[in-house]
Amino acid sequence: MQARAPASAEALLSEMIRIMAEQEFGQPFDDLLEVIDRLPHGPERDRLDDAARQGAKVRDLLGQHRRRERELQALFETARDLSSLRDSDDVLEAIVLRVRQLFGADSGYLALVDDASGEAFMRVTSGTLTTAIRNVRLRPGHGIGGSIIQSGQPYATSNYLADETIHHQPDVDEAVRRDGVSAIVGVPMRLGDNVIGALFVADRHEQSYGVGEMALLSSLADQASIVIENSRLFELQQRATRDLEEVNEQLHEHGRNLERVAAAHERLMPLALRRADSSQLCAIVGDIIGGEVVLVDADRASICAGQTEELDWVRATLPLLGNEDSGGPPSDETADCPGVAVVASRSNDGDVVWRVPVRAGEEAFGFLLARVSGDLTEPDVRTLERAAQTAALLQLMERQVGLIEQQVRGELLDDLLADREPDWDAFERRASRADLLDFERSHIVVVLAPAGPDRSRRHLLRISHEWAAREGGLAAEHAGFVVMLVPATEPDRVIVAVQGEISRHAGFKITAGVAGPASSAHEVRTLFREAHRCHRLLVALGRPGEAAGVPQLGSIGLILEGTSRPLVKRLLEEKLGKLVHYDRETNALLVETLESYFQHGQNPRSAASSLHVHPNTVYQRLERIDQVLGSEEWRSPVGALEMQLALQFHQLLGQIPLDELVGES
Repeated sequence: MQARAPASAEALLSEMIRIMAEQEFGQPFDDLLEVIDRLPHGPERDRLDDAARQGAKVRDLLGQHRRRERELQALFETARDLSSLRDSDDVLEAIVLRVRQLFGADSGYLALVDDASGEAFMRVTSGTLTTAIRNVRLRPGHGIGGSIIQSGQPYATSNYLADETIHHQPDVDEAVRRDGVSAIVGVPMRLGDNVIGALFVADRHEQSYGVGEMALLSSLADQASIVIENSRLFELQQRATRDLEEVNEQLHEHGRNLERVAAAHERLMPLALRRADSSQLCAIVGDIIGGEVVLVDADRASICAGQTEELDWVRATLPLLGNEDSGGPPSDETADCPGVAVVASRSNDGDVVWRVPVRAGEEAFGFLLARVSGDLTEPDVRTLERAAQTAALLQLMERQVGLIEQQVRGELLDDLLADREPDWDAFERRASRADLLDFERSHIVVVLAPAGPDRSRRHLLRISHEWAAREGGLAAEHAGFVVMLVPATEPDRVIVAVQGEISRHAGFKITAGVAGPASSAHEVRTLFREAHRCHRLLVALGRPGEAAGVPQLGSIGLILEGTSRPLVKRLLEEKLGKLVHYDRETNALLVETLESYFQHGQNPRSAASSLHVHPNTVYQRLERIDQVLGSEEWRSPVGALEMQLALQFHQLLGQIPLDELVGES
């Protein structure tokens, strides 16, 4: 309603003061200005016009203050709303929605910088009509967003598509056109000196944006940057908290596993201290892991777990144990991870068989097998592996004890077999006190050596000791040979064992001289020399890698048992003396030719081939033998037999002295 005109200038001034005091700068102030405008010109009018101009300034100033208060209130409310949010998506959507509401804009956007490419992508949009705006990516320096991110300065335009100062990007222009956007204003979002994105508002009609509006948008962008960073840090904190919770749970689980492994260790270690057998070890390990456990020895032929017969599941697992040899190097599967438990087989009913090699260095003792229902837990796997180590330790301890006993036995055997005859009373007292040799039982004496020069005598000693110990005997090294004393009465059984089991475990052929049985220490001493002589005879006769006693040497053995040194000397002199003397004088090689002649069945051509000479040469040498001997009697059946026997002794005496070959007459 239009105000009634006052009667005087003083009344008008009074009304103006009242309006300003009550801040009624709406219609009442406009009505008052119309009244003043109708007054006639003069001093009073000029004074009222000046007052009206001052009042308008006051009105504008108060309006700015009120607008600033509203902006500050909006910023406060925005900060309060955003600080209550934790999810990054919720924070960004709230920022864009609040900016759009404050500006009364048609749409709002928030773009973030892709650290990998440097491009800006629309993370959140509000009020868009199409999806085109949401999918744009702004290259640095292109469009308003790219310019803001590159320069770090605000940018505004009243008509985006018509603004030639913008470095347009075709796909962005198309998105703006399809959404109908005209005016856009954007400001950078910063964290320190880094621009992390840009905040925009846009309208679908041309519009100019003032400094105040850009300042307000910048304040909101700064606040949003802080909130975004806080949200990111909060997410990092949440993730770190979750990671710590997982690590804490893992530590608790690891602690429980360590307690279980420690408990298993406490049960396994006393086994080694009291030298428990394998059945006790398997029983305890089976109780710990809740399954059946057996120890398979290196040759896979027996089960060392106290069972009277092999279990079916063990028998089915044996072919799956790989190719580890007793005493040999580990297979490719276990070479890099000795003692590691792996699954050997799985059955349809859920049973799982695990295997662990029982090894000490390069030596294999066998496998530890375990059958459980389902997979083992990590602590149980470690327990099974620790049990394999304990099994290896028990084996080594048992061997070490055996080696100590073997050393004592070896010293006793050295005294018995030494060149100088021992003090028999003292010797028998030592043997009885050590309880190592019972000479009331019959013993077979065996002298062994590897058949080849590159074979290990120490390895043969270990194998021989293990076999002899199982038989209740002993093995020791003496005079460069391995000597075994085996409680037995039949030499043939020992010969078979040497050529079979002992050679197989050693991994090479063995030459062994066998003698016996002996029923006293005196006889053992005598039979050692016979076994040693038999060993040398095998080598001299070209039969290395065999085991035999004198009876197994054939005709030469029978003759040696019934001959004497004078008889051997007379035989050699009568049959070969003239030929040996002739060869020494003329180097005619008659003895060598005669040996080859008989070796090849009295066939001159075969002998010539062996000697690498022409057959005529052999015929000529045979005729020369007739001439040297003075007769052809050596060609007759009886003469040929005597000649071959003489040649055999001649060959043996080239390697064995006569007194050792025949013994005392």
